[in-house]
Amino acid sequence: MTMTGSRIWDALVVGAGPAGARAAQQLSAAGASTLLVEKHSLPRYKACGGGVPARTLRLLDDLEISAVSEGFVDTIDVSRFGRHQFRKASKRPLAWMVMRDRFDQFLTDLAAEAGASVEHSTPVQSVVETDACYEIETPTGVVRARHILAADGAIGPTARWLGIASAPTRSAAYEVEVAAPRDALDHWHQAANVDIGYRPWGYGWVFPKAGKLSVGVVTAPSQGRSIRKQTDRYLSRLGLGEAEVIKMQGHPIRYRRSVGEPVAKGRALLLGDAAGLADEFTAEGIAYAVHSANLAADAVLNGDEPAALYTRAINHRIQPELDAARTISRLYYWCVVTWPWLALTASKHINYLWRAFFRVMRGESTYAEELSRVLLIPSPRGRGIG
Repeated sequence: MTMTGSRIWDALVVGAGPAGARAAQQLSAAGASTLLVEKHSLPRYKACGGGVPARTLRLLDDLEISAVSEGFVDTIDVSRFGRHQFRKASKRPLAWMVMRDRFDQFLTDLAAEAGASVEHSTPVQSVVETDACYEIETPTGVVRARHILAADGAIGPTARWLGIASAPTRSAAYEVEVAAPRDALDHWHQAANVDIGYRPWGYGWVFPKAGKLSVGVVTAPSQGRSIRKQTDRYLSRLGLGEAEVIKMQGHPIRYRRSVGEPVAKGRALLLGDAAGLADEFTAEGIAYAVHSANLAADAVLNGDEPAALYTRAINHRIQPELDAARTISRLYYWCVVTWPWLALTASKHINYLWRAFFRVMRGESTYAEELSRVLLIPSPRGRGIG
């Protein structure tokens, strides 16, 4: 089967990450002819901490991911500039640890099993909209599709070609995979580190994997030039300065900050990082990527005006979470930088804050709901992760 020629696909999905693979699976399962293209050869490495919040599995229809999981985290270790402060444990897993090459391939295989056609090593070179469809130029020819779903990440060019202004860059992130010694692997077994105190805001992280650790820093884009040095210092504080580095890579993170920032136009939709769907408290984006994929598939399958339907769904179901996370982030990081001792003392002894965070990560609550409890304001009904 050739993907080019006179055929017009119902949907072309650009990018085989969690958003693109999930959207392709949902569309194909519903009977839509779907082509999923990925510019890299699969499986491919992706710079990412690799923490999949437990709530994500609910959005994946309670998908069993043990085949590609490298364990789970149920404990958060808080430090400040590498100095241990305290640990907090959840009764159930907060997040599953994955390597994105295996996890993304797993989701892509599910899309193929549902009937999607998958082409990798196939970069999109341009997009042109016609009256009947979109014409997408690839190295092997022109692909035609009635709908295009752009899931090509924070720096993907598809949004620009479609004339949809994407959310501006709000964070710089840098990640290193290290072959850690046995004692470090044992120390971080089922535990993630959150290292605070970075200015003007941000944090460092450690996520345990099988035989290695993912270590990184996320901070303001103004700190982008120094983020590698910050990461090196963080590794030294962790006692990993001499550990073998397997992989290192930096990447930007975009945040959608208002309902006025476009996520769709005509029959073209932006998903996940391409739409700036990451929260500003944790900088996490996988759960929102999967959620946006579900909403995008529904919009394509169920409406004559998919852009309007999808935009309303994002504004109603995801944006309240992003807004609440931004409020929490600003308050938290301001306190940590301004009054570090007070902020850490409060964080250590007020267990309600951790119970609330754990509920959100497990999908039992939302940022919007927890913020409304603290501020004593009504929570938007039907909003947030669902």
